[in-house]
Amino acid sequence: MRARTQRENLLHLRLIAPFTRLSPVVAPLTILNNNVTYPRRSPTALSPEKAREYIDRLHAIRDTAFSPPDEWMNKESGERLLQYLARAEAGELLPHPHIVLVSWHFLSAAYDPDSACGEAIWMRPILKLLKDHDVFLIYAGFPEKAFQKAFKLLGNDLVSHAWMDEGHLIHCFRDPQHCIQSPLNPDGIPLWKMFAFTFWGSLPVDISGQWRPESGTSWSFNPLGREWNLVPYQMPEGHFYIGYHYERCDSLQYVPFAERPDQIVILAKKSKYLRANNGLLFDPSNFYTRLKNGTGYDILTNAHEDEGYPIPDGLTSVGLLPQVEYDHQLANTKALLCIGKPQISPTPYASLCRGVPVVIPYRSGKCSPRPGPGQYCGFYEDSHQHGPVAAIGEPYAYTVDLDGPVDDIITTIEQAANTPIEPFEPEEMKIDAVRMRLLDYFEIDWEVYGRAKGFETREMVLMPGLIEWTERNALD
Repeated sequence: MRARTQRENLLHLRLIAPFTRLSPVVAPLTILNNNVTYPRRSPTALSPEKAREYIDRLHAIRDTAFSPPDEWMNKESGERLLQYLARAEAGELLPHPHIVLVSWHFLSAAYDPDSACGEAIWMRPILKLLKDHDVFLIYAGFPEKAFQKAFKLLGNDLVSHAWMDEGHLIHCFRDPQHCIQSPLNPDGIPLWKMFAFTFWGSLPVDISGQWRPESGTSWSFNPLGREWNLVPYQMPEGHFYIGYHYERCDSLQYVPFAERPDQIVILAKKSKYLRANNGLLFDPSNFYTRLKNGTGYDILTNAHEDEGYPIPDGLTSVGLLPQVEYDHQLANTKALLCIGKPQISPTPYASLCRGVPVVIPYRSGKCSPRPGPGQYCGFYEDSHQHGPVAAIGEPYAYTVDLDGPVDDIITTIEQAANTPIEPFEPEEMKIDAVRMRLLDYFEIDWEVYGRAKGFETREMVLMPGLIEWTERNALD
């Protein structure tokens, strides 16, 4: 048998239960994530008596808390939770379970194998990791206060974390009578348990146009701070970096460079992106014709032709493809050209793991070509399409400056298309790296950290733009 590496030994120690019938693993007292140091919680054993109490509670509320239309998402998780509690009741030494109440509306998309949205791609491997490590997700939507009711039925002692849509968290914070824990609602959700599961984080310049922060203002959905934003990328100012693993990397065999046709694929699902996307637009009147003539390659687009936005000259339109066919097309191309949208998409990682280099546009007047994790401009659609991918560097990720000469842009694209690479997956995206960050998250004492951030001693307030959003978007 092959001996474990040092990293594998560390991972093995992290994966075993905090309690064993032998000596417990001695862990560091703090946890570091995205340059923030957190206190590690003290593990608590689940007593047989407490396990029995939880079993009785779950049986009593089953028909009330887990009713349709959410029942299908909770059935398997609920059954696993009952089995876990039964093991503890029988005397097995187990830690108190992690039970996450979730309102994030993309959760159902993650269970749909045909969904190709970035949020679903992010969540799928996380769901598998949670299942592997006895973390139990219970879904409850926000209409008719179903989420708040489910929390109270399950109990504050049983629910360890609440993962919420950004808007749900804001509404909950503003509802001290029914949702957030308060003197009026003592069995409500504690602020330190409320996390925004968010693909976009809290950007000082709001690219969505929803939250309307004052220019350059640091803010968060949870007033405790950006540490309560769970995000897919290493974002500035302490966002909690979960990251993600691109599962479909193993779905196809690598196609050798010499066997691929001379073609470049454009990343765009809509023809509108090719003509009116944002500040990173290539000139649709002649750029693609110049690119095709300059490289001698076919330039393919899968964009759906939106009304009023014809496919530009120079592009060969093959239309939208099913995921499997798109994977084959991507594996058989020589470069993926990003054109400004979609922003921070997972597709460049799909390209790299098939040995296809990526070209990403930016504007030197607004951002550096390879912004670090401390630079917000790598996430702004008028500055840079994908800072995290660009940071990987050549020969995997090339950048082109839209403030520079078009001939230089075409030369860089040609260089990318003519430089073979092997399949590549960044270390931080490998499944074990995501696993370790996820386990870290559940080992943090968020109550202690929240107390240090002042939730008991200072007034917690929302940014005005978030309050205005709730007034424009009332919940039933």
